[in-house]
Amino acid sequence: MKKIIYILVLGLLLSNCGINQSALNIGTSFAEYKSACRKAAIASPKLIYNDGKVKGYQCEDGTPAHTTRYEFFEKDRLVKVWSKPLTAAERAARLNTALLGLAIINSGNSGSATSQNNGIYSFDIPSGMNKVCFYDQLGSLSAMTIGRAEICP
Repeated sequence: MKKIIYILVLGLLLSNCGINQSALNIGTSFAEYKSACRKAAIASPKLIYNDGKVKGYQCEDGTPAHTTRYEFFEKDRLVKVWSKPLTAAERAARLNTALLGLAIINSGNSGSATSQNNGIYSFDIPSGMNKVCFYDQLGSLSAMTIGRAEICP
């Protein structure tokens, strides 16, 4: 009987894991987004990008592990929601990177990995006199700020 009650309570808790979709509408205030994220994830959204004007966040809600989703705010208003499913190759690359990291830790070597490649262009957001170009690097997001008149490389 205790197992059934435990399963029911766990099911009720997990049924509300995703962020309220109305909090992901363009123009939503950051306060509304943060509140919805706290309800879904029991934590504040994580700041992943900040250039002073545009801020990017990730809510660790019930988004499936095979999907990446970021929310971008300008002047505390949602201007862009970027999400994309991870391909099998990206998932394999993440696993290989994690295994390589574990191997480096186990061997005691302190390797450094730098990449000159920005990744695959995903989207850009204007930010004052600049433009912020976002790139997908095997499921993780990187950014480059360039002049507004320039084309993202």
